[in-house]
Amino acid sequence: MKKSILAALLLLTTGMMAAPKENTRQTAVFHVEIHCQGCVDKIQKNIAFERGVKDMRIDQKAQTVSLTWDTNKTDTTQLKQAFEKIKKPVSRIDM
Repeated sequence: MKKSILAALLLLTTGMMAAPKENTRQTAVFHVEIHCQGCVDKIQKNIAFERGVKDMRIDQKAQTVSLTWDTNKTDTTQLKQAFEKIKKPVSRIDM
């Protein structure tokens, strides 16, 4: 009896581990005023640590921040609010 229960549990856990993961990442470009290195530092220190953010690239010359995030943890609305919180309002989001 114990062996059959153990075998069933083993099959269940193996099946769960083999299931392909759903792609839960999204990337967008946020247009933000970036005047100086201080602006870049402020964005790096705050936005990079927002819940769900996986990757961030800042282009000071183009005044853009490219973000990749986990859609199960955050969305564009929450990320936009994070920029507003550090006084860097988003003027446009390119998906």
